[in-house]
Amino acid sequence: MEIRTEETMAVMFADVCDSTRLYEVLGDAAALALTGECIRQIIGIAGRYGGKLVKTMGDGALFTFVSSDDAYCTAVHVQETLRGADLKVRVGFHAGPVIVADDDVFGATVNIASRLAGLASPGEVVMSRACVNALHPAYRSNTQRLNSAVVKGSADAVEIYRTLGDPENITVAVGQFQHTLEKRLGFLTLTYQGKQSRLDGSSGSMLLGRDFGCGLIVNSDWASRRHATLEIQNSRFTLTDHSTNGTFCLDDNQRLQVLKRQATFLLTSGVISLGIDPSQNQDNLIRYQFATVERLCGDGWCPLPF
Repeated sequence: MEIRTEETMAVMFADVCDSTRLYEVLGDAAALALTGECIRQIIGIAGRYGGKLVKTMGDGALFTFVSSDDAYCTAVHVQETLRGADLKVRVGFHAGPVIVADDDVFGATVNIASRLAGLASPGEVVMSRACVNALHPAYRSNTQRLNSAVVKGSADAVEIYRTLGDPENITVAVGQFQHTLEKRLGFLTLTYQGKQSRLDGSSGSMLLGRDFGCGLIVNSDWASRRHATLEIQNSRFTLTDHSTNGTFCLDDNQRLQVLKRQATFLLTSGVISLGIDPSQNQDNLIRYQFATVERLCGDGWCPLPF
C-alpha cells in the first residue's frame, strides 16, 4: 500500500438529500437514475475547478482540491446549478493534512469534512474556519459564521461557516479585459403598512418590534417588544433576531430563512415576518428592497467564474 501525506488539501463531500424517500416514492430504477445524474453534474462541475473525484458513495461523492478557493467555487456552482431542481444537495468542506492510500483519503480532515456536510441544510454550503481563513477575501466576504460544534474527528470545537447564497460579485467583459462589477453597499428600503423607511451607509441600527421606542413599530401580537435589529456589519445590511418566536425572512426567490437568535445579510429583496410564517401574516409583513451602488474596477480577477 502506497501512503503519502498531503498538506493543506481541501476535502469536500456532496450528498444528495432525502434519497431514501426518493427510492420509496419513485422506485429503485427511477431514483437511481435521478441521483446518478445529479452526481454526474457535481463531478463535472468539480472537474472545472481542478477537483479530483476520490469516490462516489451511493447518494454522495468525495472530492479533493488543491485549494479552499477551488472547493468554494465548486460548492457554490453546484448549488447555483441545482437551484430550483427536484433534488437538493448538502455540501461541506474542510482543509488540512490528509493521508492518501490506494487512491483514497483518510484522516481527521476527511472525517471533519464529512461531518460538516451532514450539518448542512438542503441546498446549503458549510465549511470550517480553516477554509474560510484560506479563501480569497472576495469569497470570504460571502460567508457567515453559524456556530461552533464538536464534531467527530476533532478534539476541539470546529467553527462552522456557510455561504450567503446569491454572490455579491459578478464578472463582465469590457473590451478585451475582464472587469469585476462590485456591488457596493447601497440602500435598503423597508415598507410596512404603506409607510417607507430607508437605510443607507450613514444609518445607525434600527429596532423592529412592538415597543414604541423601536425605529419600526410592528403592530402584531406575534412580534416581541424588541424583536429584531437591522444594522450594518461588514458593509452589509444585517438582520438579527432577538425574539422567542423567531424572525422569518422570505426573499423574492421564495427562499425562506428562519432566524432564532441568529443573523443574516439582506442581499436582495423580499419580506420579513416577525414571529410567524409570512404566509400567515399578510397584514404585518415588512417588505425590504435592496439597491446597490456599482462600480467597475479593472483588477482582472473573477470572483465567481460561472
